[in-house]
Amino acid sequence: MKTRSRRLLPALFAVACALSAPGLCAQSARDLPRKEISESIAAGFGRLQPLVDAKDHAGALALVERLLGSAAPASYDAYVLSQIQAQLLLAQNRLAEAIAPLERAHALAEGNANFLDVPAHLERINLLAQLHYQVGAEQKTPEAQRAGYEQARVWLGRWLERAPRATPELRLFASSLLYQMATLGSTPDAALLREALVHAEEALLLSPRPSNQLRLLLVACHLQLGEHARAAEQLELLAERDPANAATWSQLQSLYLSAAADAEDPAVAREQNLRALHVLDRAQARGHLSSPKDNYTRVAILFNLGQFTRAAALLEGGLADGSIDDSRRNWELLASAYQQTNQPALAADAMARAVARFPEDGSLEFSLAQFLHGTGRLDDAYARGRSALAKPGLEKPGQANLYLAFLAYELQRYDEAARWIAAARDAGGVPASSVDPLARAINEAIARREAVRGS
Repeated sequence: MKTRSRRLLPALFAVACALSAPGLCAQSARDLPRKEISESIAAGFGRLQPLVDAKDHAGALALVERLLGSAAPASYDAYVLSQIQAQLLLAQNRLAEAIAPLERAHALAEGNANFLDVPAHLERINLLAQLHYQVGAEQKTPEAQRAGYEQARVWLGRWLERAPRATPELRLFASSLLYQMATLGSTPDAALLREALVHAEEALLLSPRPSNQLRLLLVACHLQLGEHARAAEQLELLAERDPANAATWSQLQSLYLSAAADAEDPAVAREQNLRALHVLDRAQARGHLSSPKDNYTRVAILFNLGQFTRAAALLEGGLADGSIDDSRRNWELLASAYQQTNQPALAADAMARAVARFPEDGSLEFSLAQFLHGTGRLDDAYARGRSALAKPGLEKPGQANLYLAFLAYELQRYDEAARWIAAARDAGGVPASSVDPLARAINEAIARREAVRGS
């Protein structure tokens, strides 16, 4: 989950110290530059203001750079101009370039108690952390991204060391940063993810109404750690808070289905499938997850729960009104549902309707032949099998020919059975251990028939 720091960036960094006349400055330590603007730089500010008012950021920036060139390196002039330079670069969305003047201003404030304004200094540290994060996120390689994130982490650490108290927003930022660092490689860094969770849970405690972004970050961390149950807890809270968000319902259902698929204990698998079904019920009551694909998911869950009668009813209705895709797979699923409820005639009828819907599908008609065989309708099964073999796309023709040989043998059409056996050998894909016994039985039946005829 990407968290863009632009969302976290405060408004353009304001110059902390008001410009004041030299004669009005407070007295400072004698061995450090004083907190006052020189007359030459003050004159330059007179030319700067019209450029700023006109939003001529390029012209204003050029002027500030010239003024910086004439300012003493450790002076209050350099401190203020560096902040203005950063502000102008941020106004042009030149985030990477704004870092150097901000770091220069930070160093000047660190080295001179006369310049240091603690709230402004903390805000500058915060901004530097977020700028490094943003610049890192925009890099093209994991190595370059990591370098940016590491710098962001250094500045964030300085803020956390000095700040009187952390805000929910800063804890969220810290958690987002650590999450991005943890997931840069091919294998997530569990230690960093745990650290990210500490900050995220701290943000939860500090937030009267935790943001969706924070909940989603918790979900992402838990998923990366394989803690699906805890991720589901957060998604349940999100669904309760914002039931209009279809993505939350979808992700929550996917989590329960995945947990069901992974469960070794049948009781646990059943519980997770029921949870997934309950999610679907709640989502559809609010108008979400109602596509044919979602309705198919309901059918699949019912199959997992062994509720084949309900699955068959849903498939019948869905295939009729279009709320479930009119596909071969779903027709076969309908037939399977009827088979599971010991209704072979209905299963065969479902397959017959499927063949009528997809008349060129040889494999589908061959499946119908097998269904009919299961109901004892051998003549119909044989006819459907022959029809299927004449259509394109039939999988494993060798097996199909062998099956027809078996049906012909059962119908006592021994000469036809012998031809199907020969065709099965020619088509290949069937082992001799399957072909030879049936071939012997057919030859023996033909021999007995001929012996009767000759007597």
